[in-house]
Amino acid sequence: MQEKSYVLVDDMSKFKAMIQHVKDKEIIAFDIETNSLNSRTGKIIGFSVSAEVGQGYYLPTMILSNGELIDNHIEDMLSHDLAKKYLTFLIGKKIIAHNFAFDGPFVKNFYGVDLLSSLYADTLLLVHTVQEEGAGFGSGKPFGLKELAKSIQKEIGLDVEKEANEEQLELKSSIKANGGSITKDNYEIWKANLEILAKYAIADTDLTLRLYNYFIAKLYEEKLDKLFFEDEVMPLYKEVTIPMEQKGVRLDMELVSKTNQEIQETMKTYLDEVTNQLMSKQETKLWVVIKATETFPFNHKGAWVNRYLNALNVEFPKSEKTGKFNLNEANIRSMPDGDLKEFLVTGDQKYLDSTVATKVSLDMWKEHNDGLYFNIQSKDQMGEIAFGALGIKPLSQTKKGKPQFDDDLIQSIADKHEWAKNLRIYNRLLKIKSTYVERFLEREENGRYYFYYKQHGTVSGRYGSDAQQLPRPKEEGDDDPIVVEYTNRVRAFFIHDDGNIFIDNDYESLEPHVFAHVSGDDGLKDIFRNNWDFYSTIAIKTEKLDQYSADKKADNYLRKEQPKMRNKAKAYALGIPYGMGAYALGKNLDISTKEAKVLVEGYLSGFPELRSWMEESAKFVKENGYIQTQVGRIRHLPRVKQIYDRVGDGMLDYNYVKQLEREHGVDAIKSVKRDFINGVNNSRNVQIQGLASSIVNRAAIAINRRFKEEGINGWVCAQIHDQIICEVEGGKSKEAAELVKDCMENTTKLSIALKAPPAIAHNWRDGH
Repeated sequence: MQEKSYVLVDDMSKFKAMIQHVKDKEIIAFDIETNSLNSRTGKIIGFSVSAEVGQGYYLPTMILSNGELIDNHIEDMLSHDLAKKYLTFLIGKKIIAHNFAFDGPFVKNFYGVDLLSSLYADTLLLVHTVQEEGAGFGSGKPFGLKELAKSIQKEIGLDVEKEANEEQLELKSSIKANGGSITKDNYEIWKANLEILAKYAIADTDLTLRLYNYFIAKLYEEKLDKLFFEDEVMPLYKEVTIPMEQKGVRLDMELVSKTNQEIQETMKTYLDEVTNQLMSKQETKLWVVIKATETFPFNHKGAWVNRYLNALNVEFPKSEKTGKFNLNEANIRSMPDGDLKEFLVTGDQKYLDSTVATKVSLDMWKEHNDGLYFNIQSKDQMGEIAFGALGIKPLSQTKKGKPQFDDDLIQSIADKHEWAKNLRIYNRLLKIKSTYVERFLEREENGRYYFYYKQHGTVSGRYGSDAQQLPRPKEEGDDDPIVVEYTNRVRAFFIHDDGNIFIDNDYESLEPHVFAHVSGDDGLKDIFRNNWDFYSTIAIKTEKLDQYSADKKADNYLRKEQPKMRNKAKAYALGIPYGMGAYALGKNLDISTKEAKVLVEGYLSGFPELRSWMEESAKFVKENGYIQTQVGRIRHLPRVKQIYDRVGDGMLDYNYVKQLEREHGVDAIKSVKRDFINGVNNSRNVQIQGLASSIVNRAAIAINRRFKEEGINGWVCAQIHDQIICEVEGGKSKEAAELVKDCMENTTKLSIALKAPPAIAHNWRDGH
């Protein structure tokens, strides 16, 4: 095993050696250490570089002194000054990093040095391109540096698992010894001893360099270098992703705060409605009394009896220290004879004033429920009321066999029970408040919100982003009016900077367009060539509804005449091509498997080229163990080939599978069958979803480039599913809108035209 040379820079001779280390090298692995995960407010405490495997240097810029971070000096030089000098020296090199979206902006914000133009490759994205599941989704952190290195430790000649464990033990021990905290939200790495921290930091750049060397060879071997370096991955990262994350989006804080207040008041109204409507029923009242007395039973000792005595307003000695009644034997004995004394002595409830006693338990119960008779957010309590008190039949059971009170149940009874309708509205408002309104209030920074965009977030190449989690806009009739209002208001929180405007473009039915193109079926393509309704056409062809038209202007337009038939088609229009079988479709539509088989066959017969494409895709992945999108992104599915090479299509043969289950066990064969079928299905949907993601990604790259070429001060500020939102200078709005439309519709050409009409708006709600 190669001997390592990890150097802590603590004098000028070592700093000069650090410069010499990268002077004649082209590829430089780079990583920073910080005291915070916030690149806008945190401090850089040091950084490491590695230009040769097994070698590296760490320059500490801040050090621990008496429990606090102070600026470091090397001899008579301030380390921050040396850091700026060194970072400037790196400009023009080919920097590689693992998650540069963190390191790059941090360096720019803290030191004013922009290394983005020098970024050559991010190993996180490099791995994602050639091994899109990273270290495997069972690893916990599939794209974590250490996890990735462990997955190829034999190939890179390191016992990464052993070294990483030893390194973590040493690091954590040092942090704790110096009074530091080690939690998920507060990992005070800067409190480790400097020598240990340096070793840890350099080990990361060393691993980054090793990962790069290993996976760059795979990238070229699979001919993915053009996709990675030129067409999509790194250009998107450098020109769109990182700038989007850095700039953030302005929030209308006045509207956010106003909404928070208003939605609380609205929720209170619905809470009162649910409570009053349920408490108007004798069954609920009885449940409350029983629950209160079960939870806080009548007792001649403890808290309950103290509350009871207070309610009776009796004269009785109290403890000066606690203020509670002093119920010792002497005090009780000195009481006058009567029911109260008998209760305190015997605990027999027949001596109680039942009205007062019940009220005491009710009061304690209501305090337990924040002043309410029941907690409408408690599934247990609401289940007991619905199923036990009101006799409503459950739809399902929990894993423990209890009747399940959930959103599906609430939805199913909302038309019959007004309280359930109001509870459904309350729950939806609660989700909007907690998921969106409170998040923006808590995480805003000087009136801006910074979304994250993970290019490795999905295997298809689409972003994994909290922007994708924004609620989809609702139209009138989609939900209760108050839910529609608050849902759509969330996007109105996002506003442009002064003097700017938003250009908001959303692709029209991007995935169906891509589906029609990829399948090669002219019947599907004709839908878009003729501007027919997609789902109406699918329904007509599948179920032979020739008496209806998919033409939106026709008198016999299916959506107008038979909306249920069109909605039914939504369940299988993309589901069948993605591999949904008759059994699953039957369950989805609540029809028999036999009826579902007729639908599947009708669909594939109605679009014959689609059937051919599905069969060819399955054949290719079985024989090759991967599938490739039109623009070159690969989805590796080696398990399919492995299984196919051993048993052919045996996993699709019922009798053969049963035989294997008897020989090897049901669970083992079930897992193999699942891997095979899922892999075959993925070979189809990745061609559609992968191409759709590339269309959006490449359009975003083209937009930012065109803005620069045309001298327009603008940028892609958000990407949400198939929607691209740009912020541009107000005076160039019309010009910018046409430019964005052109980029989105023409950067990637399909056999049918794409459509992405622009909207000019002052917030994200009023665009699309």
